[in-house]
Amino acid sequence: MNGACYVITGATSGIGAAVAARLLSRGESVVAVARRKDVLESLYGQNPCALCAAVDLEAPDATARVAAAVKGRFDAVRGFVHAAGFVVPAPLGLVQDDTAHRLFSIHALFPLQFLGWMAKRPNHADGASAVLVSSLAAHEGDCGNAAYAAAKGAVEGMLKPAAAELAPRGVRVNAVVLGVVDTPMARDTWMSRSTQEQIDARRARYPLGFGTPEKVAGVIDFFLGDDSAWITGQCLVADGGHQLT
Repeated sequence: MNGACYVITGATSGIGAAVAARLLSRGESVVAVARRKDVLESLYGQNPCALCAAVDLEAPDATARVAAAVKGRFDAVRGFVHAAGFVVPAPLGLVQDDTAHRLFSIHALFPLQFLGWMAKRPNHADGASAVLVSSLAAHEGDCGNAAYAAAKGAVEGMLKPAAAELAPRGVRVNAVVLGVVDTPMARDTWMSRSTQEQIDARRARYPLGFGTPEKVAGVIDFFLGDDSAWITGQCLVADGGHQLT
């Protein structure tokens, strides 16, 4: 066993990869969670501070498998970042049942269950911190995005009760609520179906421009560290000034 670790989901791309890279750059121990074992190994297989956990977060045993990976090498979790996710834009009448179930399973059910596992001693280290990734989609009327918005709304709905329950145990739970971040997920979904003019028009509504995974990783790192030790149950909006427009 080797002390405490940080569990990062969605660690093979976008925000999850940026958070993992930031932590590993300073020698922290990271359990990198994603579906594809080959991509995990290519990114982290040679790093002695990283442990690859190829887990499909939709699976009923996802929490048990991630927990087993953690306990197979580490004593406890110091930090948990849930950055895994996907989006399938569709009008309400075309939302498929399996897509809705997948959205809720990955975005909301897995972090709910993993926080439940973390709540039990000795699974969390003293002063442990969890950071959930939400989206402005849960707060704006973006047509064709109701299923994704509902899943992110569920993330924010669990935040305060979970934080209240875990605070006496010294575990903090916070969320970052993000505007548009230039990630592979964004490029593969709405950006790929938009003209350059449409992308530029949306970017114009972000005074500080679209976000980057590295900028978001800095915000998340703040919540993981001691500088935020007196903060829990909070949603921090990081949107490049979008709500000011």
